[in-house]
Amino acid sequence: MDKNTLEKYKIDIFNVKDDKKFHPVEAQHDNSHLKRVDVFTADQCKRIEDTLDKMDSLWINRSCTPRFAYENSTKSIRAPFWTLGAVSYLDAVEDYARYHKLKTVMNPVLKKKFGWMYDIICEKFEEEFGCPVVIDDVLAHPGFHIFSAKKGQIISEGHVRLFETALGSIHVDIQYKEHWEYWQTYNHADLDNQMTWTIPVKLPKHGGGLYTWDVEVDPAVFNYNTNENKKPDVSPTANKYYEGQMTYFFRHLLHQMMPGVKVSPDDRRLTVQGHGIKCDGVWRLYF
Repeated sequence: MDKNTLEKYKIDIFNVKDDKKFHPVEAQHDNSHLKRVDVFTADQCKRIEDTLDKMDSLWINRSCTPRFAYENSTKSIRAPFWTLGAVSYLDAVEDYARYHKLKTVMNPVLKKKFGWMYDIICEKFEEEFGCPVVIDDVLAHPGFHIFSAKKGQIISEGHVRLFETALGSIHVDIQYKEHWEYWQTYNHADLDNQMTWTIPVKLPKHGGGLYTWDVEVDPAVFNYNTNENKKPDVSPTANKYYEGQMTYFFRHLLHQMMPGVKVSPDDRRLTVQGHGIKCDGVWRLYF
């Protein structure tokens, strides 16, 4: 990407040209924090998208669900956001019993519809790590983030504009703590090297990605604040997503979903989402 294109890319994708603390830098291929693995072909991505659409009656609308502590006392306008499957950071933090109830219902459905997909993910991780990788059955199976209207519908103009803003919180992933008692059933669960991974299967026409910051924060307190108070003094790295390619990272990497660029009413951002903990030599994937 040449300099002129990069400058335009920064202005379009970040919409922060007046913020002197926030000048994202495009990631290089040797980004040490974010790892990349090609996982799905274009045909496989389309198969996943088509299956998701056929299951839209099972999507859970998260558009009005407070996702962060500071929202408990505020009203947030949300663009269309759905999930498929139980989600630790949304369900377990609110009601652990409800998380497991939803997991019990949805895991067999996800396994039936996406078992082939899970097999590919585990195989790719095993090639990457050189040790066994499984989909955990005690916790929720990896699921989906769905930023999109349902098939045959379009996003409203107001929501299109919202998709071009920073919708996600600046945060570190600490959802593994919700399952502390489960990890204690193993002789050794490596909670110092927890993993988060994402595989986009459909991206907006002008792309999507993830901001990351190379700074250390206290995971016990950092997430419980507003974005404005959490914004680091250093610039983030802009890591572009590619359909079918997995990105993953370890530990408490500070990150945020990147805003959309020139979003269209028919744009979609569909991602397979999961986490992993290595327990007694086996990576266990869950959501």
